[in-house]
Amino acid sequence: MRLLCTVLCANSISARAQTTGFPDLGKGLGPSKAAVIGAVVGAAAVIGLVVYLVIPKQQTIEGCTESGDGGLRLYSDKDKRTYALDTNTLSLQPGQRVTLKGKLGKKHSATRDFGVHKLVKDEGTCGGHADQLSPAS
Repeated sequence: MRLLCTVLCANSISARAQTTGFPDLGKGLGPSKAAVIGAVVGAAAVIGLVVYLVIPKQQTIEGCTESGDGGLRLYSDKDKRTYALDTNTLSLQPGQRVTLKGKLGKKHSATRDFGVHKLVKDEGTCGGHADQLSPAS
């Protein structure tokens, strides 16, 4: 019997690890690095787009100020509309040609509220511009 055991052990083939069959459960779990990076970039793009669309933008309007019911108004040269100005601490006088930056407010009949945040440019009095004067003959 000893001889049989010795012969069998001496002539046995060395065992090899299986490379097929069950998958290696230690590797490949979860998403790849590229998938994670793609998801982060995609999420950042969506967040940026939502922030851009949701946050109200400041508008710029240019025109002449005038006295109106309840306060100062601005007649816009560009869109031919009248805006009721909420100037807060900014001091504007009727008859000034100005460029203002601020936020559009509610619309009331023919006028729309405009909350002034900043005086961008004071161009002097209305009607005093060279482009509005008739050429001298």
